[in-house]
Amino acid sequence: MDTQSNHQEKEKIKNKKFKPLVFFLGIVYIIVFLCISTPLVLFFGPYENTRKVFVSTLLGTRHAYLLTDFMSQEEINKILGVNKNTEELKDDSTQNTETDLNKVKVKYTSGNEITRYDIHTDRYNGYILEIKNPLGVKVAMTKYLGKMGQKTSEMAEENNAIAAINGGSFVDKSSDGTLYAGTGAEPGGFVISGGKVVYPKNNVNRNNVENVIAFTKGGQLIVGDHTLNELQKLGVQEAMCFRRPNIIINGRPQVKDKTSDGLNPRTAVGQKEDGTVIFLVIDGRKITAPGASLYDVQEIMLDRGAINAGALDGGYSSTMYYKGEVINSPNAWDGERSVATAFYVE
Repeated sequence: MDTQSNHQEKEKIKNKKFKPLVFFLGIVYIIVFLCISTPLVLFFGPYENTRKVFVSTLLGTRHAYLLTDFMSQEEINKILGVNKNTEELKDDSTQNTETDLNKVKVKYTSGNEITRYDIHTDRYNGYILEIKNPLGVKVAMTKYLGKMGQKTSEMAEENNAIAAINGGSFVDKSSDGTLYAGTGAEPGGFVISGGKVVYPKNNVNRNNVENVIAFTKGGQLIVGDHTLNELQKLGVQEAMCFRRPNIIINGRPQVKDKTSDGLNPRTAVGQKEDGTVIFLVIDGRKITAPGASLYDVQEIMLDRGAINAGALDGGYSSTMYYKGEVINSPNAWDGERSVATAFYVE
């Protein structure tokens, strides 16, 4: 009996050791299976819209190489529905780039009244600041130009700002020309602050066309393609650059594709007919909240009454500062990301 009992006890111990091993191997099998099958189903299955959103989302990040290293531009264009005769991805806008300044009648030219609104959906959390006085909106630029950027909150605090959002495009380039990622060392395009061109410092090409987000001396928002010479004639005081597409121009929605640019964190600025400026930041890149498309941004801006609106740098850069703290949840690995420029409210 003792021998039989010992044998049964050993079998129980053996089974207990075997079960965790089977469970572990089962989990490994499922993970490997999903890693192999998911891309196959995504890229070659019948889910056209899902495939388009995935590709657009990835192209909107710093990790676009995960696609471009393994897929040709022709294959990417086919997924996105780009005409084969088009040499580059079209921006899906109506190409209406002339902002009619007469459509905006600035009502408030003093004070710093700001109203906050929060948005919560099943895909993202968003934050809106409506600034009554557009003359209070200014541009800040990193003081470490050519070396590294600054956090939006840092630039806001240095300018005694009540509110701020991250700004436009930037090139991560060191003073010796070496490229590196994630520092916001130099702005893309040009930057105007206080009516002066503060970037580039030298060799300024005043006829170079850039897509801009700018404010005139009278507080009107300008979005679209312009040169420095054109902006100077329009009396622009504050300006930065970011890529197309624009969101709204003269009350006309510019984004037609509901999946445009995928689902990502977003930053945008808009303006109502009475001059009220709208700061918008949307969080994303989380399992339960992937973010918003440019079409979503457009719908929010239209709902708030914007007649002009432009996109700013999104993704890891998206940051909103208000009353002494960052009120959104930036997606950078260490929290808030360093950027080259910011819009702030003094």
